[in-house]
Amino acid sequence: GELVIDRGRLAQLVRDLSGRLAGDPALESLAEIAQHLARVSDDLQAQVMLSRLLPIEHVFSRFPRVVRDLARKSGKQVRLLIEGEQTGLDRSVIDAIADPLLHLLRNALDHGVETPEERRAAGKSPEATVLLSARHEENSIVIEVTDDGRGVDPRRVRESAVRKGL
Repeated sequence: GELVIDRGRLAQLVRDLSGRLAGDPALESLAEIAQHLARVSDDLQAQVMLSRLLPIEHVFSRFPRVVRDLARKSGKQVRLLIEGEQTGLDRSVIDAIADPLLHLLRNALDHGVETPEERRAAGKSPEATVLLSARHEENSIVIEVTDDGRGVDPRRVRESAVRKGL
C-alpha cells in the first residue's frame, strides 16, 4: 500500500516538474524511473493478490460427507456434483462462506429434494442431484447451489411466515 502511494507521489512530482524543466535530461531519466517503478509495483501487487487466493476446493471438500449424512438421515437419495473447485477465492472469503453454503445445502436437502417415492411418482429418478458450483464471471466469483427437486412452495412459505408472525 505504501509503495503504491509513493509511486503516485513520484508520478505527480514528475508531472509538476515537467512544466518547469521540459527537455531536461535529468527529468526524462526521473520519468523513466517512475514508469519502471509503476510497472514493477503493479506486478508486485498482482502477485501479492494471487498469493492470497486459495482454490474454493478448500471449502467445497467439506460438503460431500455432510450431504451424504443428511441424505441418509432424511431417507433421501442424493448425488452431490461439484464444479469449479479450482476457482480461486481470497482466504478470508473462503472462511466466511462455509456456513452460508452449508445452510443452502441443508435447505436443498430438507425442502427441495423429495423422497425417492415422491420422485418416482413425479416421473423422476429416485436419486436427486444437487450441484455446488463456482465460476468466474467478469470481476466476480459466482457460487451456486442448485437441485433437481420440486422447488420452493410459495404457499407453504407464506403460511409459515404468517404462523411465525413475520
